[in-house]
Amino acid sequence: MAKDYTDLCRSIIKGVGGADNITNVIHCATRLRFSLKDPGRFDQDALKKLPDVLGTAIGAGTYQVLIGNQVERVYDQLLDLPEILGRGITKSAGIDDPVTAAADDAAKLRLLDRFTRMMSDVFTPYIPMLATGGIASGVIGLLTNMGVVASDSLTYQTFYAIFYGLINFFPIMLAFTAGKHFRCNPYVAATLGASIMYPGVSNLLVTGETVNLLGISFPAFNLSGSFIPILLAVFCMSYVEHFLKEDLPESTQFILVPLVCLVLFVPLTIMVFGPLGGLLANGILAVYNVLAASPVLLETVFGAFFSLVILLGLHWAVLPIELGILSSQGVEYSLAAGGMGNYAVLGICLAVMVFAKNQEDKSVAGSAAFTNFLCGITEPGLYGVVLRNKKLIAALIYSGGLAGLIMGLGNVGATNFAFSGLLAFGAWFGAQNFPGYCLGILVSVAASFISTSVLLKSGQVKDFD
Repeated sequence: MAKDYTDLCRSIIKGVGGADNITNVIHCATRLRFSLKDPGRFDQDALKKLPDVLGTAIGAGTYQVLIGNQVERVYDQLLDLPEILGRGITKSAGIDDPVTAAADDAAKLRLLDRFTRMMSDVFTPYIPMLATGGIASGVIGLLTNMGVVASDSLTYQTFYAIFYGLINFFPIMLAFTAGKHFRCNPYVAATLGASIMYPGVSNLLVTGETVNLLGISFPAFNLSGSFIPILLAVFCMSYVEHFLKEDLPESTQFILVPLVCLVLFVPLTIMVFGPLGGLLANGILAVYNVLAASPVLLETVFGAFFSLVILLGLHWAVLPIELGILSSQGVEYSLAAGGMGNYAVLGICLAVMVFAKNQEDKSVAGSAAFTNFLCGITEPGLYGVVLRNKKLIAALIYSGGLAGLIMGLGNVGATNFAFSGLLAFGAWFGAQNFPGYCLGILVSVAASFISTSVLLKSGQVKDFD
């Protein structure tokens, strides 16, 4: 029998300033997240004293009460209380109405806060798959390098696909969670993602080539593994869906709303949002060419920012240039420095694992750190830890940049293509100035661990939801 949380819910309502102070309430994996009229009435001390409340936090424009794994049951029972129902705050309204989301104090948030909040909501559900898939692909890669498993075997492809299948079809997955974040139908959003990834479409979208759709010629952008185009598409579609639901008769909405959204936004994603992602990629290329004139500057900048470039899915624009230089000159400098951001993420996750107070945050950071250390896969740490607080983003940039500077001064360069992480470490033995490469790793991990520890211990970083 489900536990009755009525008394707890009423105590929480009192602690956040009463029902009349609540404009909206949603929940994440462990927390109730309130939007309040008067934040001054949010009584953290009283809330922390409640038996089933694990803590409180303020972040990303919401006032949060940490409940734990039973948060969904508490949330459902809270919404059933007459004082909440009387205010028109319902679960369905919070999911389906993009205007409600916009009114949820979003206008009061600074741009970076809004971006990090969106990224966390959209990517966090995939952290466990990224972590376990990264381990599976790393282990099968090691066995292949040892000659135990053939790279063209079904065994290799099966375990390789656990991670890279998710990465390749990320637009479909991200469309679903983006639909939830932007308060539109997530199943329509996922169908949009699946449509642009359909082989008959995606195979024709060769980045940089001119293609024709509906009689209109435009430069193609391959959407596999990218996320900017699909997020832009779902964001815009959420407002069209809301408009249609306001104006169409309710009896026609079941068919017409998804039909209009898909017929409109599948072509728009291919023709408009995809090429916009390509323009961003071209901008990255231009910056690379400027930086390449100075190896010290190049390695510093790549150490500081390349993890964020990977996050944006724009690293595929840089990789062909790096491989071309490596092939023609035998050494390339940004490949080595670019991995320093990965090790900075490792240091941040280790510090959160050791010093964070919330057990779930410790668990997420520990899993992400293990995957990063073993396989060099940074997505779980980036999406699950770093992006959830802008000061941790600053720690990543500072630490990776410092390590990149040291490597630039030491003239460290890659002599073959390899990733970061233990399983790929042997590939760096032949690097130009291998000791300098090792020093860069130590500096990146140490600087990020120390800076994050200071932020946590001083209370400047308290919240990860």
